[in-house]
Amino acid sequence: MADKLRREHVWSRMFLFRDNDYLNPFTAKFILQAWFASASFLLVLMSLTWLSSSQLFSGLRTNPLPAVSLEVCAWSILQPHVSLLDVPPIGRSEFLSRQATLANALREAGVDAFVAEPSASTAYYANISSSFGLSERPFLVIIDKERRFSYLVPRFEAGRIANLEMVYGDDGKRVVEWREEESPYEVLVREMAWLGKVMLDEHARFMIATGLRGAGIEVVPMSAEVQALRSVKTAAEVAILKAINSFTLELVRSLQKCIRLGVTQEAVVAAGHSLFTRAGVGAGFWSIALFGDQAAYPHGGKFGKTLEAGEFVLIDIGSTLHGYGSDVTRTILPDGASVSEELMNIWRTVHAAQEAGFSHMQANETCADVDAASRVPIEDAGYGAFYTHRLGHGLGLEVHEHPYLNGANKEKLKLGEVATNEPGIYVTTEQAKQVGKDVGFGVRLEDPILMSENGGEPMTGHRARSPYDP
Repeated sequence: MADKLRREHVWSRMFLFRDNDYLNPFTAKFILQAWFASASFLLVLMSLTWLSSSQLFSGLRTNPLPAVSLEVCAWSILQPHVSLLDVPPIGRSEFLSRQATLANALREAGVDAFVAEPSASTAYYANISSSFGLSERPFLVIIDKERRFSYLVPRFEAGRIANLEMVYGDDGKRVVEWREEESPYEVLVREMAWLGKVMLDEHARFMIATGLRGAGIEVVPMSAEVQALRSVKTAAEVAILKAINSFTLELVRSLQKCIRLGVTQEAVVAAGHSLFTRAGVGAGFWSIALFGDQAAYPHGGKFGKTLEAGEFVLIDIGSTLHGYGSDVTRTILPDGASVSEELMNIWRTVHAAQEAGFSHMQANETCADVDAASRVPIEDAGYGAFYTHRLGHGLGLEVHEHPYLNGANKEKLKLGEVATNEPGIYVTTEQAKQVGKDVGFGVRLEDPILMSENGGEPMTGHRARSPYDP
């Protein structure tokens, strides 16, 4: 016994307490046993942690999150359609032609120049994107009646702005710089004294109009004639709009084939974003996905809704290609799913309303008349009070632009304009009893339509045929 204790004492001094000559051998034995027990516990804990992690990552591989599995499924269907996006951007010659047309319109309007902040208008005339951040320091693009191109810029920003891929004629550009201690508007008047009367872009902020007027420049609003220059699309613009909108419809069709009960609204939105991104056009993405009674709110209700049996799926989605947008809505059913015959009849009513509007979407029809035509089938079905918005809006460099198809707009549609056709019926759960239902619902169908010489032309390629064939 004494020899055993002596050996343990020596071992403990060698490995644990080498500098402690007064350690009691019984204490050393107790500490050693505790140390071995702790080490064993840590080894077991590490093993369990590794096993749990392995099971977790294995589970992620075999049971993907709904958005991921939805994306993978849809991409296998959508990928062959990516070639739809193979159209060129607007070329330099078209930008210069637009500037020349604007200059002619300015002369006819009796104004010296057109003034705009970075916006859809500067994107249209000079390839200066509306994504350029605005601040309290004015950066103004000026195209005059002689087609000369100028801009007013804060001096310390001059280098950054010079690097923008703006388009101007062979005679170059004029840059007017202002220092922080100067009034930009007074500098503009000093350097371009011939600016007596200017037409201000519809997107320009009130402070710009105030500043110009304060410096003695007469400011007039954008005329309908100049506004129409951008609403009427060229062949190159139509090609881009057809490309992005037909691709967007194919994306919705791919989602319809892959959505299953139990998926969340957010998973559908996330999958849509991923699909656009995979195709290289995710930067301008936006989307609304609504199930069942949440679709009673045209632009969205609560978060976290999962798809249940007997519910429609409403997807309103779009992105951009070369700056031009898509805007497509379908109310769909996944393969194998169904809704009541009453809800199917509501879908058919909205489809008939879209057809009625479509038949009037041609040049020289007023926006109000087109809107009114779309309301007749819905009113006849007893749901007139639940068609709560205009029929549509223009589409181009902005997702919402002129012309606006509402009951008060007597403006006539023009050849080359593109406008959406998107009737809908929206009944909240609180309103459902008014129409003999227990639960709310929403149905909308939307296609952008080109006003062509042959009448309306869907930019998506075709309109919906059924909830199973969007």
